[in-house]
Amino acid sequence: MGRNKKIILKYSVACAAMSLALIQGGSAFADDAAGDDDSVRNMNQITVYGEKRETTLQDAPIALSAITSDILDQAGITDPSQLNGYVPGLMITKSGGSERIVTIRGVGQQTPENFATIPGVSFHVDGAFLPNSIALNMGFFDVDRIEVLRGPQGTVFGQSSTGGSINIITKQPTLDEYKGTFKATLGDYNYVQGFASYNVPIGETAAIRGSIQQTSHDGYATATSVDGGYELDDADNEHYRIAGLWEPTDKLSTTLSYTLYNDKHNGGALKNLEDPNPDIRELTQDFPAKFKLRSELATLNVAYELPFATLKSVTSYQDLTHDQSFDADRLDIATYGGYDHVATWATDAETFMEELTISSLPEAPIDWIAGVFYSNTDSAQYVVEYRELGVTSIPPLPVLPKDTPQSAIPGNLAYENISSVNRESIAPFFQATVPIMTNLNATIGARYNDDKYEGEGASYYSTPTQSSFDTQTWTGKVGLDYDLSEDSMLYASWSRGYKPGGLNGGSSGALTVSTTYDEEVVEAIEFGSKNTFLDGRATLNASIFFNQYENMQFIEEDPIPYSGGIGNIPEAETYGLELEGSYLAFDDQLMLGGNMALLDGEVTADYEALDRRLADIAAASAEATGTIYPWTFDWFLARQSAAVQVNGNTPPNLADLTYNLYAAWFQPIGDHGELTSRIENVYVGEYEARIFNTDGADDVSSYSLWNAYFQYKPNEGPWYVSASVTNIADEEGVSGRFVDPYSSGTVSNEYVPPRQLLVTFGFEF
Repeated sequence: MGRNKKIILKYSVACAAMSLALIQGGSAFADDAAGDDDSVRNMNQITVYGEKRETTLQDAPIALSAITSDILDQAGITDPSQLNGYVPGLMITKSGGSERIVTIRGVGQQTPENFATIPGVSFHVDGAFLPNSIALNMGFFDVDRIEVLRGPQGTVFGQSSTGGSINIITKQPTLDEYKGTFKATLGDYNYVQGFASYNVPIGETAAIRGSIQQTSHDGYATATSVDGGYELDDADNEHYRIAGLWEPTDKLSTTLSYTLYNDKHNGGALKNLEDPNPDIRELTQDFPAKFKLRSELATLNVAYELPFATLKSVTSYQDLTHDQSFDADRLDIATYGGYDHVATWATDAETFMEELTISSLPEAPIDWIAGVFYSNTDSAQYVVEYRELGVTSIPPLPVLPKDTPQSAIPGNLAYENISSVNRESIAPFFQATVPIMTNLNATIGARYNDDKYEGEGASYYSTPTQSSFDTQTWTGKVGLDYDLSEDSMLYASWSRGYKPGGLNGGSSGALTVSTTYDEEVVEAIEFGSKNTFLDGRATLNASIFFNQYENMQFIEEDPIPYSGGIGNIPEAETYGLELEGSYLAFDDQLMLGGNMALLDGEVTADYEALDRRLADIAAASAEATGTIYPWTFDWFLARQSAAVQVNGNTPPNLADLTYNLYAAWFQPIGDHGELTSRIENVYVGEYEARIFNTDGADDVSSYSLWNAYFQYKPNEGPWYVSASVTNIADEEGVSGRFVDPYSSGTVSNEYVPPRQLLVTFGFEF
């Protein structure tokens, strides 16, 4: 039994009873409501595209959350990891300071260090699929809204995924007016952000919109053992976008956009749990970490309305270049007894994507869509790591040429790997929603996924080993939705999502880890209800789900150090309850709302996995006997003997409870303007960082944040001023736990940003 199964069952019964009660009472509430204002009636009726069809948030029979640009501004959210608590079941943590681990309902990606893996939660920008989790470091720029689909997406949305999908919809050019926006934000830690955009109509059929943003701030933490101190968790990035719209007729719409992102800062602050300094913002580290990222994304969206259907095409090209260096032991030389430093971890990726769809017209009796998705990615990686114990100084640590002969390898080189992979994916799909009877609709969809990998890899400047791998499988969805009334809906679905298998580029000489890993499949059953009350003034949505994992991908250690890769745990399950709601009261002046997720899960099949930390302890014990020596076969067997049974353990990044509660008050200031005040509480519960559930290494504590936002906007003037305070209590919450599967196997915490005051002045022209 999982740690909260009984609690989940209790909450499930309560949720079902509450939903039925509200559904039965919905008509009476609506009849008694006094407000007739359309803006109130349409509260929470945000237009979304969910499963590639335009609908409203409350009318979509799926677990879908939308976060508008206003909420992003009010909550001070500029980075995906700050979304924790704003979407039920969503958890985003950093891995090693740059890669992102994204899970929804405990399903996602546990293997971001393998640069060729596909995320379990797919990430899209204006329909373009971005396959590398490093792209999430670009943050949010000129966003209209963020749509998060929860649960396997195995039919119509881009790359098939096992956990869900995050879709960024940016602000687009418009034909109607010249319009510009300027925003300047100043805050603690020398925070400076400038944003400007301008929309220019060209005749009656075209428009261009350009936008630019620059963000910088000092570090939230300091590496104290670097001479003079060295800031970490700082920011220095630039964002540029230009988009052109052409609509020669009311049947044809074409949008071409280009986005450039440049980032160069000092790297993330990961504090070793063995750091002797108790201050979480002071890190006893002696290596100046660096982070660089450049991303270019070009996207062409074309929509053409035929007499019987709509034809759409999304074409994109992304070029991503990333390099980082960091202190792998996350201590200084005196505390660690040596050094373990990564001189470079460089990744290059080029992705071409095309998605072509044809779908029914909005008023068609049957809602259907058919299409084909194609993606081709070339990725390359180069890693150079140095490690030496029992020394008192650190020599130069150069990034060696890739053609370095083995005879010239320095003695302190701990690890080196050069890998390249080409991944090609093609997937035709179809989905249709058919009315069965009055108020009852059935949805059925299917997708055939064909993924092929070809690559080569070598470690320690040896001759590359070539390998290939391909996977094919069916995914799909079957669902029912029933309208109890105009304002209440019940839905149920079964869905199957898929994450392809692939290649372990650094495992050619491994003892137990294979050079390939199998595809991951998640089958989900979900029951949900969406309800609107009080003439649109209140909403309550609930969902209960059960996910069945097959071949869950995770980072698997090999008895031979630095030979690990991705493995597959045969079976696991996650389950939970989610609630979302809002209420507008006191003549539309008070808005209350929030969401909650109660989650649990467990591994349900026998599997022995090797924890790097336990393997090191076993190896040291073997050496202490005086009969077993490092890097011998008996030494490898000693390390393998530390493998542990994970059956019954909790899957990683599955917080037992998360919630976000907020209250906003809209106060007229005479006839002059309006003051908006908002306060919120974000809570992220306990979770396990890895599948091993090791005490002291994997158990991550809960945290709670209070944020506040104030904005004054005049009735007539085209300007506003706002102030936000994030992490009011200066909570030292752990936003991510990184147990390094490589190098020294250190355990480190990444903390939420400290308390910060930000003041923004905005102007429209």
